Amino acid sequence: MNRTKSLWRKLTYLAILLAMLIPLFLLGQPSGGKGDPGGQLSVMRHEYNIAESDLGEISPASETMKLASLGMRGVAATLLWNKAHTYKVMHEWDRLKATLNNIALLQPHFDKVWEHQAHNLAYNVSTEFDDYRQRYEMVREGTEFLTRGVRQNTNAPRLVWYTGWFYGQKLGMSDEKVQFRRLFSDDEVLHEALLAEDIAVDSPEARGPLGKPDNWLVGRLWLNHGYEIVDSGVKIRRQTPLNFYETGPKWRIKHAESIESEGILDERAQNAWQMADDDWLGFGNRSIPTTSPFTIKLNHLEDLENQRDEKIEEFRQLNKEAFAAARQARIDSLPDAIREYWQKPESELTPEQRQLMPSIIKGLVPDLATLAKTSDESVRLESVSIAGQVKDLNARIQKTIGYRNQINYAYWKTLAQAEQEERTVTARRLIYEAEQANKNAELDKAIELYEQAFVVWAEIFDDYPLLTIDDTAEDLFTSVRRYMVAIDSQEIPEDFPLATFVNMMGEFGQVDARMYETVRQESKIAAEKRRLELEEEEKKRQDEADKIDAAEDASKPDQSASEKSDSENSEKTPKLGDGATDGDKAAASGKAEPEGEAANNDTGGDDDQPAAQEGTKPADASEQE
Repeated sequence: MNRTKSLWRKLTYLAILLAMLIPLFLLGQPSGGKGDPGGQLSVMRHEYNIAESDLGEISPASETMKLASLGMRGVAATLLWNKAHTYKVMHEWDRLKATLNNIALLQPHFDKVWEHQAHNLAYNVSTEFDDYRQRYEMVREGTEFLTRGVRQNTNAPRLVWYTGWFYGQKLGMSDEKVQFRRLFSDDEVLHEALLAEDIAVDSPEARGPLGKPDNWLVGRLWLNHGYEIVDSGVKIRRQTPLNFYETGPKWRIKHAESIESEGILDERAQNAWQMADDDWLGFGNRSIPTTSPFTIKLNHLEDLENQRDEKIEEFRQLNKEAFAAARQARIDSLPDAIREYWQKPESELTPEQRQLMPSIIKGLVPDLATLAKTSDESVRLESVSIAGQVKDLNARIQKTIGYRNQINYAYWKTLAQAEQEERTVTARRLIYEAEQANKNAELDKAIELYEQAFVVWAEIFDDYPLLTIDDTAEDLFTSVRRYMVAIDSQEIPEDFPLATFVNMMGEFGQVDARMYETVRQESKIAAEKRRLELEEEEKKRQDEADKIDAAEDASKPDQSASEKSDSENSEKTPKLGDGATDGDKAAASGKAEPEGEAANNDTGGDDDQPAAQEGTKPADASEQE
């Protein structure tokens, strides 16, 4: 009996174990690839990106490293990080690379590993070499290391973004950027590797004006790949959405700046800026998540402000008397200095006062929520609703302004718009050619090109004052100083088109766009005022001259018409010497002599020729004899 019970108990346990194996098998079934997601655990590993879950994608070396660490991967990784630092200090580059590979095998899904070690190779190790070609090789090692990381972390948008940032920033902004950009454009081995990662370096989107892959554009393709991952539903980790989405469009701008600095100053540069403007506009129209429970669009600030103004006007129409009284109370509370120029006509305001007016007007809007609570019962509900909408719009406006200022959105937008104009490309080309002529000691040519460029730049700065804070401003100021050396002058000419810009750069070392606009407007106003003063002075001098002439005419005795005629004839008659003949006198006076006398005085010339012409000096008497 006891044996029978023991047997049944064992059979029961066996049945329970078999029953438990079925759900464990279903939960832990690996992915079969080609659309087979596998069991629930495999799906979760793939969703959270915590292990290689696709059949054939498991790294045997990585799994071996994990088993060899006996469950102490953290300790093993720490030891390897310490070894990597030691090898870097000792310049043991081969051992360093091997150690980094082992770290990646232990922590393949910790994207900070890939970022840090790629940065270490490209920024720290590369500086140990003297030859720029060797430095480029280490930079390429860093890019390949990042590519491996992206391959093992397909749903890591931050790592993809960092790869795109790396291609642009390290290759395009380092001290060796000229050499690095050229080496990258000719690096066919790297191009093939990028094609294998679905980065279309052979497409027009990646090729520069010379028909070769451009590092800025290739970096932009990586960034766009990261944007696609996020748009598919993957969350951005360890980075703000604003910075994440900003980089791709900015790489377009950097590409246009780079090709211009390399001497490409024609319609190709203009097209590059047009595409940069399109990308920046697309970024401005993208919905950006914020720390508040709403998204914003950086390019919709004006629309939000218009909506707010419309809602405020609706509220005012519902509560005219209360709104007017509250507004007047705010006006009365203004400081005397502000109230004084607030009441002036706009034409009498200074540029600084005009800039302050929008903020003053905004401050005069009453507290709508408070007014809504005391409004008439018939419109109270609607007033409260409008006040809430205005509050929400104000929050969106403030967040939009803050995010725009954080990345200087308006500046980059203005830059892209201004640079795509033909005159801007022409101005840059003139400066470039002037610098080349100056290097070649062709001073006359350089001076002429400088002067042409300065006129165009003055027009550009007048239309786009924001460009005075661009990096180009410093280069332009350097060109101005070279121009002054070329003309051998310590002072700029009085009619110099960039006088305001040069004076501000010389005094402050930089130009504030608002200050430049203010000074320029004040200079224009002063110049116009001076012109009117000069015209008034000239008019007064003319009036005084006319009065003097009129007084002189009035003081002369009246002459008869005949006397005036005789006087005029006498003034026209040339004076003749005493030796002149009667015929000469008659001819000079315009009176005809008798034919006989004329014939007697004729010296043998043609009969049709007059004896003397008006304005001709008469002959002496001895010559006539």
